[in-house]
Amino acid sequence: MKLRILGTLLLSWIVSTATAEPVMNLITINTPDGAGYAEWIKNSAPLMGKANGAMAMGLCSPTSGAEVMGDHYLWSFFDSQKTAWQTDPMNPVVAQEVSKMKVKRTVRSWDNWRIVRAAESITDQGYYYNVWVSTDNLAGYLKVLDELQEELVERGFDITMQVFVGDTGKMAGKVMVSLGSSDAGVIGAAMDARTEPWFGKILGRLEGNREYLHGFSMICRTFFQQN
Repeated sequence: MKLRILGTLLLSWIVSTATAEPVMNLITINTPDGAGYAEWIKNSAPLMGKANGAMAMGLCSPTSGAEVMGDHYLWSFFDSQKTAWQTDPMNPVVAQEVSKMKVKRTVRSWDNWRIVRAAESITDQGYYYNVWVSTDNLAGYLKVLDELQEELVERGFDITMQVFVGDTGKMAGKVMVSLGSSDAGVIGAAMDARTEPWFGKILGRLEGNREYLHGFSMICRTFFQQN
């Protein structure tokens, strides 16, 4: 089931609320027991997400391109910087749920990312290709990405696009672009399309305006959404 309500809420905040900026809190953890960690967060996310005032919460697991093997990404969406900043990440409810964790894990990073382009819909489970880039012209970069997304949809690719800008950590000021679909084959087909002249023509406008830093693929699951 597509979480269109969540996508609509995020877009509404971006478009209509001048003083609010949606945020993704992203925790990178490393564990030798990914399945056990996923089972824990599946059960605990509804309680932690509600206690933290999050709009949604879930887990992404790299399928290729992980910085470190065993990495997983625990993400939470918030409707504004205010909500994200005033949240106590270890409030009593969260502390109680963390105490239930039985798997060994290491927290490698814990950062906030501005959501500058929200997906119109988010799936319960989806497949994603993410790339980190550095650019000195964010507005121009976003304009080209918007055109690429529009062209992909017009050509029949059922793909969402999300764009984030790092606020903290080593990725502060860097951009993360995320193309996603509920069908892994659609992502693959979009990657194939990079050989097409129309795709190359659009990306060609970015030459010299951005630098690739890292690319990776993931499976992401949503375990909590605000009603």
